[in-house]
Amino acid sequence: MNTVTKTIAPPAFGRAMRPLWHLASEAIFLNHGSFGACPREVLAEQDRLRLDMEAQPDRFFREGIVPDREDTPLRQATGQLAAFVGANPGRVALVENATAGVQAVVRSVAFAPGDEILVTNHTYNAVRLIVEARCAETGAAPRVVKLPLTADADAIIAALCEAMTPKVRLAVIDHITSPTALALPLERLLGEFRRWDAKVLVDGAHAVGQLPLGVDALGADWYVSNAHKWLFAPRGTAFLHAAPDVAAATAPLVVSHYAGSGFPRAFDWAGTRDYTAWLSIPAALRFFASLDPARAREYRAGLIRQASERLAAIGARPVGSEALACAMRSFVLPQSRAATPADAEELVRGLWQRHRIQSMAVAFEQALLLRVSAQVYVDAEDLDALASALDRDGWPARE
Repeated sequence: MNTVTKTIAPPAFGRAMRPLWHLASEAIFLNHGSFGACPREVLAEQDRLRLDMEAQPDRFFREGIVPDREDTPLRQATGQLAAFVGANPGRVALVENATAGVQAVVRSVAFAPGDEILVTNHTYNAVRLIVEARCAETGAAPRVVKLPLTADADAIIAALCEAMTPKVRLAVIDHITSPTALALPLERLLGEFRRWDAKVLVDGAHAVGQLPLGVDALGADWYVSNAHKWLFAPRGTAFLHAAPDVAAATAPLVVSHYAGSGFPRAFDWAGTRDYTAWLSIPAALRFFASLDPARAREYRAGLIRQASERLAAIGARPVGSEALACAMRSFVLPQSRAATPADAEELVRGLWQRHRIQSMAVAFEQALLLRVSAQVYVDAEDLDALASALDRDGWPARE
């Protein structure tokens, strides 16, 4: 076996770290939250694993993946991720992305006419579509709770608790919302929801790597998250955590040879998928640890504060309070009319084509939102460039 690539001691945060990624040197990347960016050394480990797979495919799959014992390399990688997020490894299955995990859960719950699935207007669009499709199949109905862009933790809890009724069979709650980048007060919410009979699925797609986690201790029925974003794993790496009382009913989307093995092993095997992204989890965890996670969180929080100051100076307003921001924050760019998806597309395209700034924008409740991701390879000069580019291009349009 080839030796695993050793982790390089990281230089100072900011532009000096860019050589650890394959990111284009002439561009500014402020949208880590959408697709992540996998470090060179983690990709090198995935390449090594892929060559190992091709050198002897039978050995790779039969000894490394087939879930007929607890100590396969796949289960070992899963165990490391489980330990990192504070979970029993027997409660964690790997999936391709958080959306796939949500879909598996929603399809595993039996709904009937009159039942409701609770979501918010900040719910990720793909998740909303999954809920709507499941409701159309079963006769259940989505119950959408509107959370204003100015909401604080107390207002969020009040709105969601007020919406809970005996009809709600499943509540799908974000840990960190996607379009608005709000870190919801999850522990308080889960405490309130325990008074109801509804099951709770937490969509933590953006949480792992941004926030320290103790998933078992949270007490949600299910928790899903991506590892390819803030944890630096290759794309196609995510996990689904199921509490003991719902695990037996949680089934994978693909029925394959080991479907009878139950959760989580039934999720491990779906034939000849490329498992090298999942097996690269230990390398991603090593890289993450090399950054000094507490120091990295502090650095990213400082960048978000700086972004808030720079964008406020040109008239942009942050979404939610500073207490609800982590390594991402969304900003309202005021316009003289209601925002449309075309406005968001024009903003993203213009920032890239004219300034080589990769960004993320959406039209949300008629407001134009720009979301800034502060990863460790970003620095204050990048934020200055963003504010300057927005101002020169006439964003925000003055009201």
